[in-house]
Amino acid sequence: MKKKNMKKKAIYIFLSLIILIFAGYTIFPHAVAKYYSAKTFKNLDLEVKNITLDNNNFEYVEGKTGEPMVFVHGFQSTKSYWVPYFKKFHNKYKMIAMDLPGHGNSSRPNNQKYSLQALSASLERFIEEKKLDNFHLIGTSMGGGIATIYTHNNPDKVKSLILINPLGIDQEKKSDLQVLMEKGKNLLFPSNLEEFDEMAIFITGKPLALSSYFKKHALTQMVKNYFFFKRAFKEMITTSKTLDDILPKIRTKTLILIGKKDKVIHPASYEYFIRLMPNAEAVRYKNGAHAFIGKPFNKAALSIEKFLNDN
Repeated sequence: MKKKNMKKKAIYIFLSLIILIFAGYTIFPHAVAKYYSAKTFKNLDLEVKNITLDNNNFEYVEGKTGEPMVFVHGFQSTKSYWVPYFKKFHNKYKMIAMDLPGHGNSSRPNNQKYSLQALSASLERFIEEKKLDNFHLIGTSMGGGIATIYTHNNPDKVKSLILINPLGIDQEKKSDLQVLMEKGKNLLFPSNLEEFDEMAIFITGKPLALSSYFKKHALTQMVKNYFFFKRAFKEMITTSKTLDDILPKIRTKTLILIGKKDKVIHPASYEYFIRLMPNAEAVRYKNGAHAFIGKPFNKAALSIEKFLNDN
């Protein structure tokens, strides 16, 4: 019985990684998810807080002591995406992660724009209000592009930059997701359980070991937010400026972690970051997908730890 319970717990931990594309509460009924998230943050000594910026509410978590480390999640995700990383680093660093505008429990301001540049400005506003300085900054996917822009605009504030499969470069090679999108199918917005399963494989490289009940609930919750997120997604990909011009100007020490089996963004895109950024080093994971799980995640955590110790 104990082994069975441990196996179930491992599945739930695995699921926390899937929320790169959809908010953490979609996996479970909302009340259960809220309880689970609160308990998880409490166990990690992270306090859930709210801050008002320009009459809009933003929710974030913050640790108590240590060198500050700011986390930026990806599209349709939340601060909860970073829980596995929090577990690895909360004893040494002060974790800070907000729900970006329109995501998680943060407001959806009427005048908010969703280009990488606009979201980076929102992150900058948050960091200014928190009076953060000399911190490590880590971002994944869309959050990687946002973190890159922030570092370019605020080089004196960022001690080191960590990018996980970052968005921001437009190049010739197309990812599997882009190919499907050109055919009229966007797996970031699944419409049935078959596409839901495809989405999970695209993101993590593995199928979801869940009952149809949980999958149906997750899909139902996702669909409820499609009107907003489809608009935000279109705005992001059509109005964001590529990062080619700013990458050579970033002198901050940077670690770029690359999943060579990424189907969401073509891995060739990340090579441009390495080529153009003067102080960037890269680690490539042969079996890493867009979101790292299992061995790729453990290897990524070790790479991050070594990089932080050196900086």
